[in-house]
Amino acid sequence: MIRLLAIAISALMATAAATSASAGEITVKVAGRATPAVHADIVNAAKQICADDLAGNPNAADITPYCVREVARDAISRTNSRDLVAYDKALGRSVYFMRVATR
Repeated sequence: MIRLLAIAISALMATAAATSASAGEITVKVAGRATPAVHADIVNAAKQICADDLAGNPNAADITPYCVREVARDAISRTNSRDLVAYDKALGRSVYFMRVATR
């Protein structure tokens, strides 16, 4: 059984404004935890990674929900947990949206 899940993103943002690629990694404990709690931690980690990765990007508000969705879904698929995948699908798209502060 997987005890820890490392969520990694290697900046696949294909925007004209993106000038450099960066990577982030956050470890989420999954052993012995309920599916909703693990899912929430994975989504929060994905939000943090995407916010850090897209900082300073003028299109961050538009790109962030898609970044969060893709990073979280990739991490969820790596767990090989049918329950987690089903839970993610049941929640739908709204869980991936977040507010991005603009200046």
